[in-house]
Amino acid sequence: MGLFSRLFGKEKARVKTRAKKAAQSHPKAAKAASKVKEKAEHAREHASHAKAAVVTAAHQQALTLHMLTHIPSHHPREDDPHYHLFEQAKERLKRQGLWKCVIDDELCDGQPELHHTHVEFSQINQVDPKAIEKHLGLHFETDEDFQEWVESPGNLEVLCANHHRAHYGIHVIPGPLWEAVRYHKKGTKAAAEFISNDEAKDLADKSKD
Repeated sequence: MGLFSRLFGKEKARVKTRAKKAAQSHPKAAKAASKVKEKAEHAREHASHAKAAVVTAAHQQALTLHMLTHIPSHHPREDDPHYHLFEQAKERLKRQGLWKCVIDDELCDGQPELHHTHVEFSQINQVDPKAIEKHLGLHFETDEDFQEWVESPGNLEVLCANHHRAHYGIHVIPGPLWEAVRYHKKGTKAAAEFISNDEAKDLADKSKD
């Protein structure tokens, strides 16, 4: 190592030592230096993650869903003393020009139907009104109030047959996927669709070809 290199190296070390002492003697300077170091490390980490990121290609994934539903005893809908409220809501929606699927996109098909949004009629004896109150910010003075609410506009929405019970139906597609169907972007594939056993078998056979 030459004379100038040794002298320069010693001077560099002295400058580094003085800077370190200055940072220690000035808290604000030390804090600023720490922030700069933190940002630099964050930038390096972000660049590393971006470099390692892998984009998942678009694909179809078959899902077989078996469910065991528990339906408590209940009277037929027509015998429900509050059923007339359901019919009144339907007529009111028609008069107001709202008798159409609330989703209203290119996937709609079939006649409009009224869907129980939060509580299905068949589950009315198996849900806790207090939990409904807490979740939706409601208040029922009596059980009668709750029973009436189940058949009221607050628990009803209009869906076409396709979005209610059929191909893109809320009754046949798991909730997280159906919520994406509800907000489906025009021109893209729906997040999920219901297919029959025969259709599933045809798809499986085609995948083997």
